[in-house]
Amino acid sequence: MPRGVPDTWRLGTGEERARVAVVGCGGAGCNTLRHVPALPNAERVALNDALHPSMAGIPRRLLVKPESLRAYASMDEKAVPQMETNEEKDLVTVLLDRDLVFAVGGLGGELGGWAMSLVGRVARILGDTTFAFATVPFAAEGLVRREAAEGQLALLRRRIDAVVTFENDHLLRAAPDLPLARSFAVLSAVMVKPIEGLSAVASRSDVVPLRRMFGRPREWRFGMGAGAEKHRCFLAVDEAYHSPWFTARHEDIRVAVVLMVLPGMRGVEEEILHEIRIRSPLADIAWAVLPEPTAQDRVIVQILAGH
Repeated sequence: MPRGVPDTWRLGTGEERARVAVVGCGGAGCNTLRHVPALPNAERVALNDALHPSMAGIPRRLLVKPESLRAYASMDEKAVPQMETNEEKDLVTVLLDRDLVFAVGGLGGELGGWAMSLVGRVARILGDTTFAFATVPFAAEGLVRREAAEGQLALLRRRIDAVVTFENDHLLRAAPDLPLARSFAVLSAVMVKPIEGLSAVASRSDVVPLRRMFGRPREWRFGMGAGAEKHRCFLAVDEAYHSPWFTARHEDIRVAVVLMVLPGMRGVEEEILHEIRIRSPLADIAWAVLPEPTAQDRVIVQILAGH
């Protein structure tokens, strides 16, 4: 059956803001979580196997045993809907009465990848819409770690509505001259941008439509760009589409969540959406304007794209 005309709809038109939880899983996830600002509608949760400096400043902390996480996370929520393990019960206490749950972490290790899937299992049983932001190991880290990451990613895609991946190898393109620790800080700052943006604008009435959108594509990518002066919209969208982690073919994109930071003038939203539609004519688009102004001639565009 031929596909209909792509849909375009605006996020954040409902009266109530979505209730959000952001869970940093493992060392990498907790480090990223520290870049997420405190928001009135968002609960930040640090999950690790032991207390670590990366958990400092996060009031909600969960300690888990990594040995059993894989088995717990692998339990299908339809076949095993009961949540009887201590890890699941602890997660219920922080995910209950949430609408949108973000899990962040690194793939390939003993904790982060499996923990994100467990977050997804618990959140799905509770009826939450879920998003994961996961880093993929460097190729130089070896075949064993890469294969572990692939297994964790396969499970994560079954447990989470939408999974956005960030390959560590692309850090060499994004920040070629920075020390590795500084490069990871740059990556963390990039990863939290859509989390912060969606938390700020999504309404409770957006949650179910977003879940329907998230479930269609298998792979998700993120890009961000800025533009100024006469051709600011073209430049911002073009930079977003050529971001280091935005590796999808433009015409293959079927779903896009677009967040904009705009100057105080009319008509800019339509121009940005037009630029996206030219590049990805088949994409359904959900969009929002973030509540932070820019300079008079400058726009910033964030794009979460599924294909």
